[in-house]
Amino acid sequence: MQRIIKDCCKVAFAEKDTATIPDWALDHVRLRESPYGNQFRASETPWLIEPLAAFADPAIEEVVLNCAAQTGKTVSMQVATAWAIANHPGPTMMVMQDEDAAKDFSKERLMPMLESCAPIREQFPRDRHRKTNTELFLTTCTLKLGAANNNFLRSWSIRWLFGDEVSAWRPGMLARARARTTRYWNRKHWLSSTPEEEGSDFDAAFQAGTCEHWHLQCQGCNELFAPAFYEVVRWDANETTKPNGVWDYEEVAKTVRMVCPHCEHSHENTEANWRAMSRGGYKASNPNPTPRVRSFSFSQLVLPPSVMPWADLVVDFLRAKQHAAAGYIQPLREFVTLRLAEPWKATNHVDIEKVVVKDYEPGAEWEDEATRFLTVDVQAYLEEFWAVCRSWSKTGASRLLTFRRLTSFEDIENMRKEYNVAPQRTFLDVGYQRARVLAECGRYGWMGMRGEDVIDYAHNINGHTVRRMFSKPTRVSATGRTAPPVFRWSNPTTKDVLQLLKSGKSHPWEVCDLGDLADEYAKQIDSERKREVLDKHGRTTLRWISFRANHAWDCELMQVVAASIAKLFSTAD
Repeated sequence: MQRIIKDCCKVAFAEKDTATIPDWALDHVRLRESPYGNQFRASETPWLIEPLAAFADPAIEEVVLNCAAQTGKTVSMQVATAWAIANHPGPTMMVMQDEDAAKDFSKERLMPMLESCAPIREQFPRDRHRKTNTELFLTTCTLKLGAANNNFLRSWSIRWLFGDEVSAWRPGMLARARARTTRYWNRKHWLSSTPEEEGSDFDAAFQAGTCEHWHLQCQGCNELFAPAFYEVVRWDANETTKPNGVWDYEEVAKTVRMVCPHCEHSHENTEANWRAMSRGGYKASNPNPTPRVRSFSFSQLVLPPSVMPWADLVVDFLRAKQHAAAGYIQPLREFVTLRLAEPWKATNHVDIEKVVVKDYEPGAEWEDEATRFLTVDVQAYLEEFWAVCRSWSKTGASRLLTFRRLTSFEDIENMRKEYNVAPQRTFLDVGYQRARVLAECGRYGWMGMRGEDVIDYAHNINGHTVRRMFSKPTRVSATGRTAPPVFRWSNPTTKDVLQLLKSGKSHPWEVCDLGDLADEYAKQIDSERKREVLDKHGRTTLRWISFRANHAWDCELMQVVAASIAKLFSTAD
């Protein structure tokens, strides 16, 4: 007891260290993972100096670090923790995303650092039972480590709160953690993380603060600019870097540079340039921050070329885009959050365009017309059919002629005749009651179609394999009738093509005023969107998801397939 009282008095009445946190850490903190002789050198991570200064500022209650991976996030939290315990001891809590992370961090990084720090080592308990991987009872204060869950974030009253990877916490846990500090007027919060979803609790914490972004100094005009990847990092796209439409990553890497948005001065990624450009600073973007809250953000573009060359970021980005184009979105998501330190926007990532109505009469003659197709979406009980008739030019442009709800196969045949569509240009979906539908197709001379969840189909053309959105026709027996041809077609590929047509980014695709059915058509043609889903391996992919009646959408998909079969356009266009 006497020793405890003596140690407490020693700490209480000792003159506090007035050095800045980085200077204090240089003298007292040793880090196992530091590449600089186990020291924390602020000169090598200048973007961490201001956040640490804000943490030491009595006027600031909360510091939020929104940062890229491998930029010093965890090291700076370690340093801030050691400084707080050594100079201003008080009940301290460190919160991680789960129990295993807390135990591993404590064993491998935190406890060895505290034991090697002389001002803190003097406070270590003699009783070995008062030190575990998740609890440390110092003579001046208590340090607890745990996961962001209800069990841990209960009952404890603390002054110092340190949160790591806060974006991975369950919703509501950040509020619970903050509540543990309510009793202390001089409370402090250090919250750091790579971002995840836009609108998360951590994203809200960052947005509530000053929103300060690290800026580099241009070596041409000396102005500061934000190293925004999409705006200032450039690379060449020509026959050398992209022969035959395929990126040559080695050649791309040779052309990567950073361009000042003020004067267009081009910076090469050298060590000398990095040191000169790092004489930058922070600029706040939130004019009305929450009082006593400062928030900071920096990407991997702040790192020296020996750690993360700009060329590596560009190559990772191009590869991620390639994966995203194929529907596998996870690499792009990781690039945005882990490398650029930007929150992931939970959108469908495919622009949904509103239908633009053109000024022409339904069914009107069109001088560019080469042919027309009638496509029919068949419902389960054969009591309802939805049909689209569309006119197509030789160059892949098209015009909607009509959209209708029908009630019988006879209605389909009458509509075909009304719009003068050839029987072999009439396609019915054979997904429901296949035998009956095929029999009717055989009776009237129509064609069958069936969508499948495959990317494409192989065709042997003059000894070469060609991939297309549709299969070769197969004939399926239809009782008592001539077996009609059936084309299988790729659901995901055809949907991507139709979306391009709708958005105006491909061939002209026109829609007329359908009168009473205009609203119904507009709703149905916007009935499916790409959403992020997890595959069986836990990876994020993009999938087309239906959220309302999609008959018009299905009919227009079959129109795309029919036009492709007729060689009016290809997916390579």
